[in-house]
Amino acid sequence: MIDYHIALGGFVVGLLVGLSGVGGGSLMMPLLVLLFGVSPLVAVGTDLAYSVPTKILGAVVHARQGTLSRRLVALLCAGGIPGALAGVAGLAFLKAHVSLDLVNLILRHVIGGLLIGIAITIVVAHFVVGERSGTWMPLRPRAPIIVAVAALVGFLVSVTSIGAGSITLTALALVLPRLPLQTLVGSDIAFAAIIVPVAALGHVSLGSINFPMTASLLAGSLPGVYVGSRLCAVLPQRFLRPAIAGVLAVAGAKLF
Repeated sequence: MIDYHIALGGFVVGLLVGLSGVGGGSLMMPLLVLLFGVSPLVAVGTDLAYSVPTKILGAVVHARQGTLSRRLVALLCAGGIPGALAGVAGLAFLKAHVSLDLVNLILRHVIGGLLIGIAITIVVAHFVVGERSGTWMPLRPRAPIIVAVAALVGFLVSVTSIGAGSITLTALALVLPRLPLQTLVGSDIAFAAIIVPVAALGHVSLGSINFPMTASLLAGSLPGVYVGSRLCAVLPQRFLRPAIAGVLAVAGAKLF
């Protein structure tokens, strides 16, 4: 049975993901832990599982409307896939050597600190980047930075389910200042559509996914991300991302 309260949360998160590129994990993780009382480890796995079709749908929409760069996505995957595999291995090692309660406590504090850091980064990037102009810039000179950022993101996605949107998009906005924000959002979502399944499969092996909750989240998030991705091409991003940063900061503080 679909839990419509959880489905509504999925719709709101999906809408914001498609519209702003801010990662669903950054928004869904505190929602699951703080509002629905899910343990951090299960929240990570469930968030990743629901994110798989959500990210794929968003990537398809952005590909069809031309708001992504395939070369940029390839560079991100070169670092992100190995990073995601390393994250799954690290989490499995941690779970095997310490108690589940301690794992959840560690994850809760790591996720809280990460959310606050992401909120600060989003605000800083908003003022540093300013108005974006231009439609193209060479990727090769910045390829090592892009791959390194993607590797870190892949690791964090496996461990916390956070980073595929929030960290990647903010970093790309700073590294590639002449690419349109819509292209960065689309490329970011396409990148997430590739590495999130890798991380989710790792959590299947760890037994940390609540599949009925995943189904309820999907019932809301799929239409939400479709609507948000379509709106991304026409709505200004000037005020949305700072507002989301404030929400992330509050959620991160509460997780502590």
